[in-house]
Amino acid sequence: MDTGSTFLSRTDVFSIATLILARLRRVSGRVIDVMYLVENPAYAEYVVQLAFAAQDEELSRLGMKLQLFVDQEKTKSVPADKSGETEKQPRAYQTESSDELSAEEIYKAQVSHHYIGALR
Repeated sequence: MDTGSTFLSRTDVFSIATLILARLRRVSGRVIDVMYLVENPAYAEYVVQLAFAAQDEELSRLGMKLQLFVDQEKTKSVPADKSGETEKQPRAYQTESSDELSAEEIYKAQVSHHYIGALR
């Protein structure tokens, strides 16, 4: 039954991400990769930062919703046992934070370069 809740959360994240995609493109001309966002929590955090940086009320609201799912994903990744591994998991996740995404990873995540060549 855990896969059902994972599926629901992914569809919710996908829905929010598509709304962010449309609004962010309209407000700032930026384009994000929705599928990569669903799979990569670090990229999702980066998109949340983009949403807040745009200083748009609707993007801020959507960014807060997405941040809730990212935070929920962080808590799922922490093991339930009380061994020393509980402290190691958050640190490992923090090394993949949006501050440490390389420019190349961000570029690869942008949708625009995926489709332009294929359409011409």
